[in-house]
Amino acid sequence: MNPKSLIKALRETDDYIEKIYLNGGCYQFYKFLKAVYPKAVPYLSQDKQHVVTKICSCFYDITGRVSGRFHILMEMSDIKMCEKWSFCKNNWLFRDCPNCGEYVSA
Repeated sequence: MNPKSLIKALRETDDYIEKIYLNGGCYQFYKFLKAVYPKAVPYLSQDKQHVVTKICSCFYDITGRVSGRFHILMEMSDIKMCEKWSFCKNNWLFRDCPNCGEYVSA
């Protein structure tokens, strides 16, 4: 399966998938793609806030194929930094607050 089709299929599994992989889970998304495409390589945005995955000559994130020359090959220090990123440590997905029942948008 080509990367665009795989990413699209994953993204369509749940409304939260894109939120997770764009808000702290982008490095984990690279690791998912690496499991499917062993030659995948992680690249970092110039501001060091987002990881994209290079497969063959194209870059991908959860939105699909991305373009631009703002990606830099990750070094070990970058990988150590990104391994600490986590959606679940900084966000939550409840629609209703478990304590007061108030509606909270995800």
